[in-house]
Amino acid sequence: MVARRYPPDVRSGTETVFANLYRLARERHEVRLVVGYRNSRDQVPPEAVAVDLRGRGKAEQWARIYVAARREARRFRPDACLANSIEAPALGCGTAVIVHDLNFGSSGRSVGTIVRERFYKTRARQVSAVITVTEAARRALIRASMPEDRVHVIHNGVDLDTFSPGTPTRPPDDQTVHFAYPSRILQGKGQHLAIDAVARLPKLHKRRARLAIVGAVADSIFLDQLRIQAYEQPVDFHTDVPSIAPYYQDADVVLFPTLMTEGFGYTAVEAMACGKPVIWSEQPAIREATGGIGLAVDQGDVDAMRDHMKALMDDPSLRARIGREGRAFVEERYGWARVWGRYEALLEGMRV
Repeated sequence: MVARRYPPDVRSGTETVFANLYRLARERHEVRLVVGYRNSRDQVPPEAVAVDLRGRGKAEQWARIYVAARREARRFRPDACLANSIEAPALGCGTAVIVHDLNFGSSGRSVGTIVRERFYKTRARQVSAVITVTEAARRALIRASMPEDRVHVIHNGVDLDTFSPGTPTRPPDDQTVHFAYPSRILQGKGQHLAIDAVARLPKLHKRRARLAIVGAVADSIFLDQLRIQAYEQPVDFHTDVPSIAPYYQDADVVLFPTLMTEGFGYTAVEAMACGKPVIWSEQPAIREATGGIGLAVDQGDVDAMRDHMKALMDDPSLRARIGREGRAFVEERYGWARVWGRYEALLEGMRV
């Protein structure tokens, strides 16, 4: 198994998925893990072949992972390889690569994005399978000229024990309605839209509203801008927290106004696992991942998000009903044992 990033050295949904797949694979198979680290060696598993990527440019990071993976493959001679990095080399065995989306951490298209898409297209023709996480993401990859017969859909899993309905830690007489937006903090995720929606609430609603912006800081300049925007608004920041699940559990409503073209929408699905209603950006992958449960708004429509927030504040029974529906949906579809079974079947089919 090969990944350029791994938690907690780097935290995001894609890294969390891969860490869970590694955990499940080790329970059933002999596995070697090759991972990069950007901060500290002790933040990736001690048994891993760890590649120091500190201070390296993107191309050099890819090259170092490539060399380390090939060297380990010559020693270990794997039956199959699962990679969370499409730059993983052909290792003399069937190789499956996970591609969650093509947004590359941005909500727009740039020259760099186009170059990366072309690189992904080339690499997709050199591996045995490309795994993506929704049918919507699969269609996007095919539109980007990836070979249709090699692109497979396996939905992400959710840790249903960690992400589960919990008892809020706030006082029982607290009448505040707590909103949360747990996600990487960068402009494409749209935290500024969530703050704007809170600021636009009617005065009586704003007095009993509180928004928590939670997550790993991917853009410190953007975080500074958010703090300025949130001045004198009912907004709190919780950055680089060790565990994000308690912030879902302590919320009444979760916001997910992402501006990116998401491949899955982990924030929405994790919130549903915690029994919380979600207001999410309307786009095909998120609608598919959530089963349409929750309240959708057009991307960037702050007024619509504010109106949904107000409606949920006024109707606790609606919040509870949507939360129950979401938890039941996630339990049915996204347990890790079920998800790993699909990965295992695909990888077994690639054995040489």
